[in-house]
Amino acid sequence: MMSEEEADRYRVEAEECRRIAERAIKQPDKEVWLRLAADWMKLAEGASLGDERKK
Repeated sequence: MMSEEEADRYRVEAEECRRIAERAIKQPDKEVWLRLAADWMKLAEGASLGDERKK
């Protein structure tokens, strides 16, 4: 089962991807990092929902 602790870790990963995207020089690189950030946020949302269901 996922937890809010895992969700927080996923949010940190997403933020790091966004920071890397800001520094990316090439647009395709920036887009890849932003997609990764979005994927991490989806995982965070899923973990949060899973944690809510346990309550």
